[in-house]
Amino acid sequence: MSDTKSLLSRISAFRERLEKTPALLQQDTRLALEAPESLKFAARQALQPAWVSSSLRAIVGTTLAPDGPGPIKLTSRARKLLEHAQNLVRQQRLISEDLFYIRLTQLHGDVLVQYHGHTVAATEGTLRLAQAMPAAAEQQLKVCDGLETLLKSIQDRLHLTQRTLHIRRKEWGRVERVARLLCDVQARRMVGFASFAEVGEELLDEARQGLPLRFVHVPAEPTARYVAAHSYNVAQVLARIVMHDFEFAGQPVVAVATALLMDIGLLAISPEVLGKTGALAPGDWNAIETHPTAGAKILQEVMPELGPIAEAIAMHHERLDGTGYPNCIRGDNVPSLARLLAVADCYTAMCSDRPHRAALDPRVALTDTLMMAEQGRLDKDLAELFLRLSFHPVGTVVELTDGRTAVVVSTHTGRVNLRATTRPVVAVLAEADGTVLPKPEFIDLAGAEYGGVVRALTTQERQRVLGSAHPDLC
Repeated sequence: MSDTKSLLSRISAFRERLEKTPALLQQDTRLALEAPESLKFAARQALQPAWVSSSLRAIVGTTLAPDGPGPIKLTSRARKLLEHAQNLVRQQRLISEDLFYIRLTQLHGDVLVQYHGHTVAATEGTLRLAQAMPAAAEQQLKVCDGLETLLKSIQDRLHLTQRTLHIRRKEWGRVERVARLLCDVQARRMVGFASFAEVGEELLDEARQGLPLRFVHVPAEPTARYVAAHSYNVAQVLARIVMHDFEFAGQPVVAVATALLMDIGLLAISPEVLGKTGALAPGDWNAIETHPTAGAKILQEVMPELGPIAEAIAMHHERLDGTGYPNCIRGDNVPSLARLLAVADCYTAMCSDRPHRAALDPRVALTDTLMMAEQGRLDKDLAELFLRLSFHPVGTVVELTDGRTAVVVSTHTGRVNLRATTRPVVAVLAEADGTVLPKPEFIDLAGAEYGGVVRALTTQERQRVLGSAHPDLC
């Protein structure tokens, strides 16, 4: 982070130096902060080439020699490119001063922070190139060709950073929102089911839009956020399959919101237990096995009108063959909502990074879930609904048989042709040697003569291969 901070501090001197030199752009600071389109406002201002030249030199920390030539006359294209560069610097400043981004800088090795640091470095290099703008108009045009290409690349990187920051802010904000609601319910404060239903509706809306399934991973401490993150992930999964079940399709938000509440009993367990990387002690297991009953009791006290939901929460770890907990309930005695939560909970847990293991390949997770149903532990019909996700859901980063890296952009779902379910539409992003492609190559593996998905990449592998170009997929 020290290198990035150094580069940012040098570029952040932009404002200070600009105040001491003739203004490059007469702009309204409020407009600059509120609207990236402030360049439109700036373009209408009367610009003096001499001021542009001297201001640019001040930005990059150099001055003209006393006996050197006077300020160069910039072409219209050169002036516009320099205005664009200034706007990009301003956008980088806004990102670097964003409170959520500052929070990300405190996380070790965050790929988005590294990506933004590289963008800052590229911007500094580009500004140094602009500093050497020649005096002759014909030569300026040649420099402008290169400068325009560099600025376009920086702008694309900034847009990706802003979009990824927005997505992550939304995800983390929801997790913390659910965590606060769970803590309020645990403290017996007056919290309505509608508060959880609001989050559920948002997740259902994203599922209807076909947005990628993105699991949120947080440390085991604090407990509330850790529990909320897992519940949020389960709710995301349910939002993508519950609309296809005849029983729950009429009121899908009930199942999704219940998923957000189902692990409230875990709030009483210490983060040391939840975050253990080794085997749990018998006492730790006893505490965990009582969390469904504890959660249902809390819900009955705070929301007594939600009897069936509390019952489902109390049984979401029961198994149809009687091997579940806490009461080893069998078969039809387990209500349908509890059965649905059980399938979603098992699948999500296997697809998520856990303190004691990395996330499993989604294909393995779905296969194991279907096997548990075949063995009579989970509801078979509900488990087969998860084929709607396919073996590699949209958004999964995978390795293909030729060694290239791709992301799943569309799937073939259904129970009839399982081979097609394993052969999605992908966008190839990197060669087998890790070289990132300038443009994605789209392939429908179901129609391809050969080739397919070998496996899903782990979190660390995604960061290593795609972190420098696609932080949104890491």
